[in-house]
Amino acid sequence: MSHLSTTLRIDAPATAVWDLIADPARSPEWQTLLAEMGEIAGRAGGIGSSFVGFYKVAGRKLASRFVVTAAERPTVLQVNGTTGGGWARWTTMIDDLGAACEIHVRLEYELPGEIVGSLFGLLTGNRIEREFRRTYDNLKALAETGTASSSASVQAPERQPTPISAAASFDLDEQEEDEAHGGRLATN
Repeated sequence: MSHLSTTLRIDAPATAVWDLIADPARSPEWQTLLAEMGEIAGRAGGIGSSFVGFYKVAGRKLASRFVVTAAERPTVLQVNGTTGGGWARWTTMIDDLGAACEIHVRLEYELPGEIVGSLFGLLTGNRIEREFRRTYDNLKALAETGTASSSASVQAPERQPTPISAAASFDLDEQEEDEAHGGRLATN
C-alpha cells in the first residue's frame, strides 16, 4: 500500500471548498490525472453516492468507481474506490478558519499489479506524487479565485522531478517549497 498526504491553507470558506471537493462533476477542473468523468449517481457529497472517473496512469486509462463513505459538510469527506486489481481511499478533513480553511488530505492506494510489477511502477509512483501536488495547487487556485478552469491551465509552479532513488523522501528544499505554497506533502 502507498499513501500520499498534504495539508494546505486555502483562502476560501470551508463550505465552498467542501462543496467543490464533494461535487464529482467539478473534479476535472482540478484533478490533474483525471482524464474524464463517467457515471455520477446520487447527491454530491451524499453518503452512498458514487461516480466513475477515468484516470491516466502509466500510459493507461484506468476506470475507477468511487463511493462516498463518510461525509459531514464542511469538515469531512471520504471516498473509497476500486479499479481492476487496485483500490484507493481518499480522505479530506477541513478545519474552518472563517474566511479561510485548512485542508488535510490523505490518499491511500494500491495500483493494479501489472503496473506495480514493472519499471513503470517506480516511474508511475513519482508521477502520481507530482500530480497529487499539482492537483491540490489547482484546488487551492480554483477555490480562491472562483474561476473554473481545466487542470492543464491551472498549473503549479515548475518543480524539478524527484529522482527514482529518492522517490520516497524529500530534501529540506522541497519541504520548504511545499510550505511556501501553502502545503506539505508526505509519502511512504
